[in-house]
Amino acid sequence: MSVATGGSEAAAAGGGGGGGGRVFFQSPRGGGGSGREDAVSAAVQVQQRRHQQGKVTVKYDRKELRKRLVLEEWIVEQLGQLYGCQEEEMPDVEIDIDDLLDAANEEERALKLQETLVDCYKPTEEFIKELLTRIRGMRKLSPPQKKSI
Repeated sequence: MSVATGGSEAAAAGGGGGGGGRVFFQSPRGGGGSGREDAVSAAVQVQQRRHQQGKVTVKYDRKELRKRLVLEEWIVEQLGQLYGCQEEEMPDVEIDIDDLLDAANEEERALKLQETLVDCYKPTEEFIKELLTRIRGMRKLSPPQKKSI
């Protein structure tokens, strides 16, 4: 950035007092640019940077995510019925779908669910059977994959 000092015109316009001149700043590109043009140029550069950052996107399998969301909503509803309370009042019960999908077979999955629901005073067999039916064929959610352009 270069600095230019105003001459006698600036001092006269300022009301004449004091012997010092005003200081004006100029852009390093040389005279021609106004402040408005510089602001527009800066805005265009910012927009270009944002566009470059937006080139990397993350690809999710939306169908699997939707199925998972529907299943999780169903689980919360069923747990509310089993425990006889609203979601906010429900004991801390965590059913990890990916953990169930990692299990070797249906029996191991059922055992994990029974251990999780051990504090439930209502019968859980129907819930467990239905949940195992619903997760059949589902895939474990993998970390998002980067999609390159």
